Amino acid sequence: MVEVPDFDALYRSDPDPWQVGSSFYEQRKLGVVLACLTRSVYPLAWDPACGTGELAAGLAGRCDLVLATDASPEAVQLTATRCADLAVTVAPLRQPSAPRWPPGVAGPGRLALAVVAEFAYYLPAADRSQFWVLLDAIAAPEGEIAVVHWRHQPHDGFLSGADVNAEAVGWLTEAGWSAAVRHDDRDFVLDVLIRATT
Repeated sequence: MVEVPDFDALYRSDPDPWQVGSSFYEQRKLGVVLACLTRSVYPLAWDPACGTGELAAGLAGRCDLVLATDASPEAVQLTATRCADLAVTVAPLRQPSAPRWPPGVAGPGRLALAVVAEFAYYLPAADRSQFWVLLDAIAAPEGEIAVVHWRHQPHDGFLSGADVNAEAVGWLTEAGWSAAVRHDDRDFVLDVLIRATT
């Protein structure tokens, strides 16, 4: 049985438990994600599991506004501190296990970019399905979704990052999205999808 980690406890014991702000691997991965986005500027982006705020801070240079959310109040506070001088709105998720409308996106068709990073393998299957449905619903007509995960399976995750990305690509393709970028690294996988145009 999978036991999802207590993220609050992790962040209380170490404000950067995965060394996102210091390790070369994490900084390189962030650079690859930003380089693979297909547009120079996005009006509105969402980082649904913001953690320490490094991704949100990176996105802020390319976005008019970034919505950064997390189920962990500790992570929300870390991101608020990290992004205090940036165009980033930070808030807790309304329902930790299955994110719903993020703050500032109160209806369909508004979100220009979502970056799902190191997050979806902690959701059980039903919640992942709801999450892909949510992303499809709130994305703008020319929206973009980037999905990036550590390739392997965390001991406390429901499946591997490679499987999460394959699931996301399969579901979104069925919903009318098309692949824009595929980056297949030794230790992480990145897929960028855009709405298919007719």
